[in-house]
Amino acid sequence: MNEKDNAGKSLISMDEIRSLMHENAERGFVHTTYLEENRRFHLLMQGDMRAVDESARLLDSNIQGTLSKNPLRNMRYLFIVNTGLLTRYAIEAGIPQETVYSVSDLYIQKADVTNSIDEIKKLNREIWATYVRMVQKIKNGTAYSKPIMFCLNYIDSHFNEKITLEDLAEKLGMNPCYLATLFKKEKGETFGAYLLRMRIYTAESLLARTDYSYSQIALSLAFCSQSHFTKAFRAETGFTPKEYRMKYYDVNISKL
Repeated sequence: MNEKDNAGKSLISMDEIRSLMHENAERGFVHTTYLEENRRFHLLMQGDMRAVDESARLLDSNIQGTLSKNPLRNMRYLFIVNTGLLTRYAIEAGIPQETVYSVSDLYIQKADVTNSIDEIKKLNREIWATYVRMVQKIKNGTAYSKPIMFCLNYIDSHFNEKITLEDLAEKLGMNPCYLATLFKKEKGETFGAYLLRMRIYTAESLLARTDYSYSQIALSLAFCSQSHFTKAFRAETGFTPKEYRMKYYDVNISKL
């Protein structure tokens, strides 16, 4: 068969699919139903901690299927697939998109280097608990309007760039003054104060977890200079960047 013929051939044939379906039927195996699966995710969307216990069933190959003959690899695949689904529901529940994806990326990276099934089960409980707590925080606070959610998501993914309220207002087709008022009303602080706080919060993590220089951190977070960064950081935290790193730097984390 030439290369052209191979190009149109499926890697998995219908015969293989029918064969697997027959094998599942022979041993009485039926995948978990869509409604059962949805129930667990909807517990998450309600901020209900029962979702954490229910999430264990998502890693049960007896009801979820076999993705690999290797037990550890199978568990890892199930974790990745279900974490992908989990992110969609977490976003729908109101957690900012970039936050959701960053959390899932980190947990999947951890799962990729696990050495036991128990480690993956622990990661699964942790990520579900993390998202449930985020949903609870949202539900205990104010539900944000679509324009403010847009702003929060945009800041999450662009806080290392120059961002102005006017730019976001233009993207939203809104009056900048009205957007500023709406942001202050829903977030309880000005747009500028929130953006600065997110940058300082990220700077804290970079100072504690990486070897980046102060100037690199300042540049990566869109501060106009290292001195501006130092002044803003000290005003927000009470420490200079150097003092903060000396106090909180974690050698073990930075070498991972």
